Amino acid sequence: MDNIRMNKSAERVADLLVLFAKSGAPLTLNEICKQMNMPKSSGFELVQTLLHKGFIEMDDVRLKTYRLGIAVFETGMAYLSNMGVPHMARPLLQELNRQTGSTAFLGIEDKGRIVYLDKAESYSVMRPTAKLGSRRYMHTTGLGKALLAALPTSKVLEILGEGEIPSRTSYSKVTVPDILQDMQEIRERGYSIDDREDHLEMYCIGSAVYDQWDEPVAAISVASMYSGMTPEREASIVKLVKEAACKLSGQLGYSGDRLYPQRQE
Repeated sequence: MDNIRMNKSAERVADLLVLFAKSGAPLTLNEICKQMNMPKSSGFELVQTLLHKGFIEMDDVRLKTYRLGIAVFETGMAYLSNMGVPHMARPLLQELNRQTGSTAFLGIEDKGRIVYLDKAESYSVMRPTAKLGSRRYMHTTGLGKALLAALPTSKVLEILGEGEIPSRTSYSKVTVPDILQDMQEIRERGYSIDDREDHLEMYCIGSAVYDQWDEPVAAISVASMYSGMTPEREASIVKLVKEAACKLSGQLGYSGDRLYPQRQE
């Protein structure tokens, strides 16, 4: 890091954008110069340049305040589009796998099923059978339940359908009232539990991932052996899964302060 040759102008541009991002309110030129410890003449030129390029814009002409501009949003969306959720989630899954010794999964909802997009299992003592690209019921898997609970109840009912609700094991919840109660408990505690509901030997913990529009777009989970689950181990995995879900959501632009915000049904 010490050998990097920093360009002062580029550094100031980056610092100014970070300042706006963290301020949470429009800033005047005087406020910008004071917080960045720069002469007013230099600050004026910097602001005018970014104003011309669309990275900041005038917030109030009378008060002469500025805010972040549309070019910042466009650049951020291009970054997210180029990166992709699986690519961004990969290091988090690998770290979850390393920390827990259990397989970490990433999944999305498609046509009422949870689709497994990625998994990390290098440190797993026992490897679950879920294959990438496979589809499973949302109401029985930790991954699926985590995402299902983040959806409005109307969407949950749509996914469950009007017919008989299928089961995977004797522990699967197969009535609408039981599943809706399970969804409410997930929302309240901030994570899902699959207690042998999809596989008699597995105990899974998951949480939803949100994007910049506060919409649930994916879920991550950790699948462990039921026989090795203790209250202490469960608490540790819950903490790690929620932290990973929060971090990935933040990378996707989510600004909420909880994983399951209160939603209008």
